Amino acid sequence: MIGGPVTTLGIEAGRGVTITFAIMILAIFLGGAAYLTLRRPRRRGTPDIPPAMKPGPADAQLEKPRLERMQAWGIVTVVVMAIWIPAVWLNEPKQNETDQRNFNAASVAAGAASVQLNSQTNPTGIGCVRCHGPELGGGYNVFNGTVVPTPDLQTVCGGPKYGHAQIHSLSDVVNTIAEGRTGTDMPSWSVQFAGSLDDQQINDIVNYILSIQKVPFKDNVCINPQ
Repeated sequence: MIGGPVTTLGIEAGRGVTITFAIMILAIFLGGAAYLTLRRPRRRGTPDIPPAMKPGPADAQLEKPRLERMQAWGIVTVVVMAIWIPAVWLNEPKQNETDQRNFNAASVAAGAASVQLNSQTNPTGIGCVRCHGPELGGGYNVFNGTVVPTPDLQTVCGGPKYGHAQIHSLSDVVNTIAEGRTGTDMPSWSVQFAGSLDDQQINDIVNYILSIQKVPFKDNVCINPQ
């Protein structure tokens, strides 16, 4: 694949680790706050004095019990972070691979919709199938009053060996779609060449074409340039 779509995907299953740790930290914080709030209920008949207006703790309490409590919470926080950060870091390559696979799948799906005819249910369709056949396996078109054959896009990555004399790399496929071919029935589709598609839409179509190739890997000039 030559890239991924801009479509925003939902939260992936692999992100559950990060979310779980975040929920654990939030639960610990809320639990600690609730404990500190409720551990010494106010006695009946005593005035409800705001914490900021109450006398501060004695030096003896500050220097030992409260200090030890804060140190304990600091240790707990460090331990949680020491586990959480490596866990996220170790999972990141797998998560990136999963995200890229999902991006590629969404790009191929968008490209498959783009090559179909435009309709109310498929507003992004540009109708490649009108000339190249229902499965992009080749067909016929009328150009300057003459019926001309259209190439089989299922073998386009086979290059000259499979009848596509002007295709020698993936960039040739991209450029043909973007720029078209002067003097033929292939128009330009990129907005850079007076077409109607942006780079992402062309990228999606190319990814779809790559996904339907019937060319062996050893002959595929798109994904195996050597």
